[in-house]
Amino acid sequence: MNAQLQCAFHIPAVRNIVLSSEGETRNEVTESSPDDSTLVEDSELSPQPSEASLATKELFDGMIKAAETKAAAFLPRTFCIRLGIPPMVQQDSQEFWKLLLPAIGMEKLADLYKGVYVDYITALDGSGRERRRDEVFLDLSLDVSKSSDLISSLRQDFGEPELLSVSEGNGWRPEKGADKVDAHKGSSLVAKGLPSILQFHLKRFNYDWETDKTTKINKRFTFPEDLDLSSVCSELNEGEADLVRYVLQSVVVHVGEYGVGHYYSYVRPDMDSDSWYRFNDDVVEKVSFQEVIDDVYGGATQRDDASASTGDDKGFLRGLRRIFGRRKGVLFGWGGKTSNAYVVQYVRKDDLPFLYGRSTAGKDKI
Repeated sequence: MNAQLQCAFHIPAVRNIVLSSEGETRNEVTESSPDDSTLVEDSELSPQPSEASLATKELFDGMIKAAETKAAAFLPRTFCIRLGIPPMVQQDSQEFWKLLLPAIGMEKLADLYKGVYVDYITALDGSGRERRRDEVFLDLSLDVSKSSDLISSLRQDFGEPELLSVSEGNGWRPEKGADKVDAHKGSSLVAKGLPSILQFHLKRFNYDWETDKTTKINKRFTFPEDLDLSSVCSELNEGEADLVRYVLQSVVVHVGEYGVGHYYSYVRPDMDSDSWYRFNDDVVEKVSFQEVIDDVYGGATQRDDASASTGDDKGFLRGLRRIFGRRKGVLFGWGGKTSNAYVVQYVRKDDLPFLYGRSTAGKDKI
């Protein structure tokens, strides 16, 4: 919970929207479902902000006051109580944020994170028949087991389409009563659909139906400090180059294995500076970017690339040793083999003046 909130809090535009949340028009912001492709559901004006909005505002106020008074830490007891979050139970960082953002119900805030990609099916018979559907996302989930870097993973998801073949028995029927035809089915990123704050969820937990075990995938997965999505975006029109250029702002790390572990984050509060900070509950440390990438890219464990957990006591104790103990001279924790990126957050370079409330003069420093 703390790891994800630090990533959001240190973007001034996010912080300011939350702190000025009173009187907001409430809108429910959700990712698209098969029966709903709208971006934001219309709702009536609410005279009162949501409970989640008030709780988050109070939390951010407390964090600011703690920083101003140089307090050791700010404990979010009220935030947890208001939202019914057990403070001693670990929350999945990515799921927590995707639940909190709609609960806050603030359209201005959601618009910063909300993007759209296109699902399509195109007939290959030359008829021009096509079905396109906008899909809303708050983050993009990437399968780390199938690729070793972010761009390659995006190309797998938004690159070559799948062939729907009549001869293979899975052709596409363009409309009711029509004959099935060969078609291409795929998804595409479009520059104008990308958000100001772009989050990637690295899927490191995998359930195996055959073994009935959930494993954490600890393999190495890299991502750049400066991200250019022009090679994976379709329909990149003239004048849209600035829409696909991003810079790394924060990384949420999971250390441990499935069923036992801990989240912390690395954040770059000032995009005009190269300074990074590690936020681990009440411990905040300044670190170099090299320390960040040494910790977040991941790598094989001493056993293999995946750590299994069946939920038994032995697995729990083994997990604790892997996080906090030394084995064969390796310190698990910072830079340990089970610490790796779980959520990666970028901000669009062209939106830095708006997001960070500064002049455009510093934009080219990134």
